[in-house]
Amino acid sequence: MNNTQTARNNSPSGSRRQQDPAPKIALVGCGAFAEVFYLPALARRPEVMSGLLLVDKDPARARTLATRFGAASYRDDYRAIVGQVDGAIVAVPHTAHFSITMDFLACGVPVLCEKPLSLCAEQACEMVDRADEMGVALATNHTQRLFPSNIKVRELLAAGAFGDLTHLSYTWGAEFTWPTVSGFYFNEAISQRRGVLADRGPHAFDLICWWLGEKPQIIAARHDSLGGLEAVAHVTLRAGDCTIDIHLSWLSKLTNSYTIRGTVAEVHNSFEAWWKLPLRYHSGETETLHFASSERSYNDFAPQIVDNFISVVCDGAAPLIPARDVLPSLELIDMFYTNATPFSLPWYAVERAFDVYPS
Repeated sequence: MNNTQTARNNSPSGSRRQQDPAPKIALVGCGAFAEVFYLPALARRPEVMSGLLLVDKDPARARTLATRFGAASYRDDYRAIVGQVDGAIVAVPHTAHFSITMDFLACGVPVLCEKPLSLCAEQACEMVDRADEMGVALATNHTQRLFPSNIKVRELLAAGAFGDLTHLSYTWGAEFTWPTVSGFYFNEAISQRRGVLADRGPHAFDLICWWLGEKPQIIAARHDSLGGLEAVAHVTLRAGDCTIDIHLSWLSKLTNSYTIRGTVAEVHNSFEAWWKLPLRYHSGETETLHFASSERSYNDFAPQIVDNFISVVCDGAAPLIPARDVLPSLELIDMFYTNATPFSLPWYAVERAFDVYPS
């Protein structure tokens, strides 16, 4: 018997269907995202809530959310239940994704890991390899793949509807106001001095790789870091004859949109307008495609992610977004941090000149 067969037979998921039709799921991490995204989606499923375990190192936080949403129980250490559940949703600070996910996979437990899968592409590859070795599913959450407009863009690109691509841009910026519970974004020891590119970059790079069906090459990478977290980042990439620009900011409101331009047609659309796609053809014609969508906010897409993961756990369904699919985007993020240089800051040169030659 090989390792895969052993894991499947010995894992909680392998025996759960014979003993109890209700899955036992652990939600590890009770921060802001778990509260607004995962828990409301899970609460739609009473049979899931009856076996849901909330885990957080702050037991008061876990208890509060368990009471509010009606979870079965709570713990302050996932290691106490790692081999006792049928599936795990990992929604902790990024740097803990690897160790916690690997512990669950080692026990044959399927995992849905929040993005980014890991802050290091090498670790992400280890996670994917361990899941394959143990014969269990490793899913991740890249919600922008679920937007109807983004799905249609991918279909049009595959069909060659834009002609030969010449330009693609992804621009996102907003003042950082996320109500983080742990505060890990600005804790350099936890964040590993990775800022807006580690936060928003997984969306940008994954969407572009997914759209194009390939990993572009980074041509230039710039940020505003002088040793700490970067709050602004600009990346230029190339895929064939197509130039790709990514602009990200935690400091100011940008257009929050994407543009795709080809020799036949182009599109410019807001990320938040997932129910439509305005096309302009170089012949002069215009067309706006509309999509039926019941989602009114980003968090409304959570049920798709959660319901799929429950099907993965209960029925052996394929993950909606397999972890292996996002590895190219994580490799690009690593390349950015390896090669990025600071923006030109000429005013600092002036200040240094005055330091050397005081008046």
